[in-house]
Formats: sequence, structure tokens, C-alpha cells
Amino acid sequence: MRAKRCPLCLAHTVIDYKDTVLLRKYISERGKILGRARTGICAKHQRIITKSIKRARIVALLPFVQG
Repeated sequence: MRAKRCPLCLAHTVIDYKDTVLLRKYISERGKILGRARTGICAKHQRIITKSIKRARIVALLPFVQG
């Protein structure tokens, strides 16, 4: 059985904190950052996604909490 490949690695996606459409895919309905097991991305991209989400929250592009 083959391991699932990271979709961001396959598409050579550049992750930017201003790309809120991409970042919202990795946030739950409540505003929490989803883990690697739920999203299927590699550790490298998980770290980049997490930093980008946190940066986007600081500059008010994404909310800290939804509810």
C-alpha cells in the first residue's frame, strides 16, 4: 500500500499568508488549525501553513475564533 502524497508537494503550491482561500482549507469551522492526519499534507508544509495562518490572523485577514 502506498502512502498518500502531499497535495501541496504535487502541485508545487506556493503558500502565502495573503492567500486566505488556500489557508481556509486548513482551518476548522471553529477557527482551529487542522492537523496533518486530517489534511494529508507533509510536515514541511504543515509548518508553513501554520505560520501563514498565524501571520494572517495577526494582520486580520483571518479570524482567531469563529463562533
